[in-house]
Amino acid sequence: MKIGVLLDEPEIIPGFDYVFYEVKPSSGRIKRPLTKAWNVVNCFADNTMAEKDPNIVAVCKGERAKRGTPKRFLWDWICPTRPAYRSYCINLIREVASQEVSGIRLDSVCFPREGYCDCSACTDSLHASGMDPLEWRTNQITSFVREVQENIHRGLGLTLEPDPCYGRVRFGLDTHELSRYVDYFVTPLYMDYSIVYWLDILANCFRRQLSKPYFIELYAGHPRAPTTYLASALAVASTYADTVVLSTYQASVARSIQSEMVTDPSIRKFFEERDCKNVLEILADWEKIQSRAES
Repeated sequence: MKIGVLLDEPEIIPGFDYVFYEVKPSSGRIKRPLTKAWNVVNCFADNTMAEKDPNIVAVCKGERAKRGTPKRFLWDWICPTRPAYRSYCINLIREVASQEVSGIRLDSVCFPREGYCDCSACTDSLHASGMDPLEWRTNQITSFVREVQENIHRGLGLTLEPDPCYGRVRFGLDTHELSRYVDYFVTPLYMDYSIVYWLDILANCFRRQLSKPYFIELYAGHPRAPTTYLASALAVASTYADTVVLSTYQASVARSIQSEMVTDPSIRKFFEERDCKNVLEILADWEKIQSRAES
């Protein structure tokens, strides 16, 4: 198992096999690419573009997929069918990939939920395609990922919505088809980790379905759960994932977690009792990094 970190600060932190950097978060604010990192591009989640042109926001029976609506969206969703917006994303991804980055990871490449989108652009496209609605939805998402893959010469990862049962029906995510174009899949399984029962179930379900390398993303930012809880989550996730990603967002939080896991003997004992050899190897690497920093 490898370990990664997700940041919204442009910094490479030693001790992680993967550094993910939010070059375009769901806010829609575009930042400068971070070299030597996997740059994360949020595609159809874009608050900025939704404010500029509300007409391109995904809609269902007159209700737009925006923050503050009864559906409680966390960000605003752009209709995935809009050719101009799709081209905008492709061009941005191509530009980021042209820099000295490790690769591109796509986030929010899906429909917001079932029922979205029934705007005129989607309705017209569906009728013209001759496909049934489910086939058409998955084709919209798969064709976008395929176009990205054809336009870049970097590694490509894809974040999946954390629903192992109905991802295709709700979001248009056909993992069998998508696996032809990506190098790995990521699922963010965010909880407080005081109980890891549901983490185990979800991780197991995804692992059974995915043929490509599988990354599990654990929430480790503010407000922070106790590090002992995070250690429990790491032990569970390491059973299923090829890579576990700690979403700290802040570099200082990532370093703090490294330090706490190295210096807390109860955490090391926890991993030893569970024979988590891969995690213990990571702790040993972090310990060496910390010793070098202190000397």
